[in-house]
Amino acid sequence: MTTTDLRHTAPADDTRRAHADALVAFRAAVERSAELWRRTPAPNAPVPGLTWSAAQTAAHMVGDLTEYTEGLEGHSVAAVGSGSPSKRSAAANARHLEMVGERDMRRLADTLEEQAVRYIDAASNVDEGTSIHTANGLVLTPPIMTCLLLGEQLVHGLDIARAGRARWCISRADALLVIPGVLTVAPQYVHPTRSANESVSFELRIRGGGRYRLAVHHGTAEITAAGEKADCVISADPVAFLLVGYGRIAQWRPIIGLNMMAFGRKPWLATKFGSLISSP
Repeated sequence: MTTTDLRHTAPADDTRRAHADALVAFRAAVERSAELWRRTPAPNAPVPGLTWSAAQTAAHMVGDLTEYTEGLEGHSVAAVGSGSPSKRSAAANARHLEMVGERDMRRLADTLEEQAVRYIDAASNVDEGTSIHTANGLVLTPPIMTCLLLGEQLVHGLDIARAGRARWCISRADALLVIPGVLTVAPQYVHPTRSANESVSFELRIRGGGRYRLAVHHGTAEITAAGEKADCVISADPVAFLLVGYGRIAQWRPIIGLNMMAFGRKPWLATKFGSLISSP
């Protein structure tokens, strides 16, 4: 699969084409996470920017992976709470901390690896077009689930590394696998009040990856392949885009470092982009 092949296809199509690569990357990320957890000296250390400790973050990751795996295996996963996917995600996250009571990082690492084997086996043997209902109310296909789980490993890996003052690297290749999955679900996370009076469109050019069009219109959003002219074009380094999208760095930082650039008819709209979509 070449970069050219990806440039003008919808993100959902890109997740499907790259699913095998995403599963390989997910397996490797789980191995890195487990290694990090086993050498985390202070499981109760707070994670910068979150309300969780390192051990609570790890427990959430195990819980999330377990629920996704059960969904793939055909078990019923009831939506938690009510309202938007963001609100339901918060409720699901709280349930993960109750469901996974373990806080020993080594034992959590063992469980993460066991669940990852189970997930990969299920994801490798299910129809990629299957619709899976998740606890936050989203309906996902297996390729999108794998992208999101890879994103969890990468971003929460960074969280736990920061808590333990350890090194953690997110590669461009891994970020490129995650971004199409995140963008596929992004319309579900459009901020209802901030976007209520907006009618804007963005072309997202992910360096080394795909080109997509996100249109926000009075509280709703749609993601498609790039094509129709957009109000604002954002060219972004994939790692910077991923970290901004997950709220791990402020949007102005990569702009200053030229990792994100805006142009087009209304380049100033780039400053609104991060506020219109909530973190997944």
